[in-house]
Amino acid sequence: ELSKLILTRLDNSDELAKQFVAFEKRNPQLGVHVGFRRDCGSTMMRVAQPVVVDSGELKEFVFDGAIANYPNPDVEEDNVNYLDGIREIGVRCEYTDGRDRPRLRVSSIDFEGPFYETWPPASHSNIFIESDHKGDPPVYAREIIRAFATRAYRRPITQAEEATLVKIWKESFSNGGDLRQSIKDVILVILTSPQFLFLIESSETPKPEPLDSHELASKLSYFLWNAAPDSKTLALADRGQLAKSLDSEIERMIKDPRFEQFTSEFGSQWLSLDKFDVVEIDRKRYPKLTRDAKVELRKEPVRFLEHLIRHDLPLRNLVQSDFIVANEVVANYYGLGDRTESGFKFVAIKHDNQNLGGVLSQASILSGLSDGREANPVKRGAWVARKIVAEPPEPPPPNVPELDEDTKHLSLRERLERHRNQPGCAKCHSGIDPWGVPFEAFDAGGLFKNDKKVDARSTLPDKTEVASVNELKQYFARKRIDQVAFSFMKHLTAYAIGRDLTYNEIEFLKEKSVELKAQEYRMQDMIRFVVKSPMFLEK
Repeated sequence: ELSKLILTRLDNSDELAKQFVAFEKRNPQLGVHVGFRRDCGSTMMRVAQPVVVDSGELKEFVFDGAIANYPNPDVEEDNVNYLDGIREIGVRCEYTDGRDRPRLRVSSIDFEGPFYETWPPASHSNIFIESDHKGDPPVYAREIIRAFATRAYRRPITQAEEATLVKIWKESFSNGGDLRQSIKDVILVILTSPQFLFLIESSETPKPEPLDSHELASKLSYFLWNAAPDSKTLALADRGQLAKSLDSEIERMIKDPRFEQFTSEFGSQWLSLDKFDVVEIDRKRYPKLTRDAKVELRKEPVRFLEHLIRHDLPLRNLVQSDFIVANEVVANYYGLGDRTESGFKFVAIKHDNQNLGGVLSQASILSGLSDGREANPVKRGAWVARKIVAEPPEPPPPNVPELDEDTKHLSLRERLERHRNQPGCAKCHSGIDPWGVPFEAFDAGGLFKNDKKVDARSTLPDKTEVASVNELKQYFARKRIDQVAFSFMKHLTAYAIGRDLTYNEIEFLKEKSVELKAQEYRMQDMIRFVVKSPMFLEK
């Protein structure tokens, strides 16, 4: 009934007001209050549940409502009484049926809501674009549809697509004559279409084919921004110049704030940071690992990766660095709180602690690879094998038992030896335990134990002897840096193209990635290598 009233077109404003008042009387339970502005002939509807004032003391009353329920500040050029851009919000205390009203004393009124520098806001004007045809709905609607679909599909729309969308708009507009609602109906179709939801790469043959300019624009932007390409990238694609401008575009995208979306998604997936999200920490054993500390520690690997890439540092810093990237919360957790006053901002902080630096000793990673009470060298070793050196162990056979609880009085080395002696366990653990044993020196909170009883010595799969995580870092940074680079690029490429790599693609990476060693495997060089590889440029 209310909808019918709102849609009613009446020339007699007095009659319109009477109908609204009558509606209020018939539906007192809805709490509908009508304010009628005769100066511009519009109505203000506010639908909310009434609140009872049960005492004479001042109290706070809160009413929530959508901004759309308030007057629309459209300009009325021929109305001299209309205040352009002013929203009129009335506070009333009266009945509409002539009854005496109670007295209401208002101490103060606060309005909270979305504040826009300009009106309409950008979210509106980006859809309802400026045009000389605003007074001609069919022409204006076609312009809106073409502009929005081009942005949504990340390429110029075809004539067939445009004709289909315009047909949907005409059907919707003919039902109510509402331009905005009919445009919304078309947008709903666009945003649920495969052209928007998927990165479509059209092929004409089963063989590999180069991406066209707009396909490359989408693939590059979703790789480095996790978002649609902006106007600059699309303009290059429109002119067919994107493939020749990849170096400058990659540099621009890395500098852009949207690059943080890449480091957040890729860093979380590659380093398995979701394990830190779900691990239940024993708060009595690790009182420093509070809820707030955990939130900030979760960001550390992502901000560290972002710092390495934006400053184009050598890859060796990934496994061994003389700095950490931390804010005050993270720095305090590592005992370096006196070295920064950055607040919640992450900055590079020099350290002189051999047990810090690089992803191998970051608390969120090590804590996530524990059970929340004790360190788990098996989980940590498997993580190193998969994520750092790309030598994943074979999947374990079914029903493999955990380390026996009754053997906790034994040393870690003795417990692992017993576990390996069980049928089917030795082969897998030969590629896991050597990487994990040095991490026994770090507790389930991700901090160095400083316990002399811990035996962190390990013989790695290539028979190299290490006595600590620090020596393991040196081993990776010097002796196995090629393998670390291959592992990083393998995970980076899989993320960039959205699938696992084939055998030939893995061999291509192994063979070609070493070309970057002369420049110390600079982080941005590796990104450019991936983008310019056949795996990325072909479909």
